[in-house]
Amino acid sequence: MIDIHSHVLNGVDDGSPDEATSLGLIRLAAQQGTTDLICSPHVLDAGRSLNWQTITQKTKNLQAKAREAGIKINLYPGAELEMNWELTEILKKGSGDYCLAGSRYVLIELPVLMIPERMEDFIYELQVRELIPLIAHPERHPKLMAHPEVLLTWLKRGVLLQCNGGSFTGMFGRQVQANARMLLENHLVSFIGSDAHRLHIRNTDLGPVRAAIAGQAGEEAAARIMDDNPRYIVQNEVYTPEAVPEQLLVPQKPKKSFWRKLFK
Repeated sequence: MIDIHSHVLNGVDDGSPDEATSLGLIRLAAQQGTTDLICSPHVLDAGRSLNWQTITQKTKNLQAKAREAGIKINLYPGAELEMNWELTEILKKGSGDYCLAGSRYVLIELPVLMIPERMEDFIYELQVRELIPLIAHPERHPKLMAHPEVLLTWLKRGVLLQCNGGSFTGMFGRQVQANARMLLENHLVSFIGSDAHRLHIRNTDLGPVRAAIAGQAGEEAAARIMDDNPRYIVQNEVYTPEAVPEQLLVPQKPKKSFWRKLFK
């Protein structure tokens, strides 16, 4: 398996607090079948407090420590970028800086409480730089999931989706799990990331995630999303997803009875 989104670099964001935790996280990943892992710390201010050189150097250092500890896993630098227009200044055509594994794929985290205005213009600005926009964990964004037609508009423009593994196992609650399952049912989930932050919860163990996805969509789909598709990223090749549907098949919520409405 390939984990394209994790916070295993220590001391750079709200993820791993120390080297022991970082080594524990990548050891756990390797034990559960992850062969490749992208280190993608938060970049919140267009690289002013955490630059690409620091990310790449810390990734190299952690890779060396892993080899010393006998942990067989390939680590790559990356970033989870806060969506803002300053990114157009640091994301440059052909550089690979701040992209996943130094590729063309750029992982974007949306503002928590709003759907960004002019998002299609932002997508265009990334694409003219020959970058591939990848939205991080959309299933956890309540306003976006309340308006799936917006999401479909972006997908038709070439945006891809990465869901968190824990969303499929219920880590983030039933509603997020239902959102993730709906996106998977509609064939819109291209990649999975652990989004790991700590050892004992929200970690790098993708074994139960693979079982959950295979249980819903089949082992072939699980292999495609967790093995095959992410290899396009680490090899810096263009991944072409299935055709985006005209509308999402969304499970209908049961209607409330008169008495349930009255006593809510």
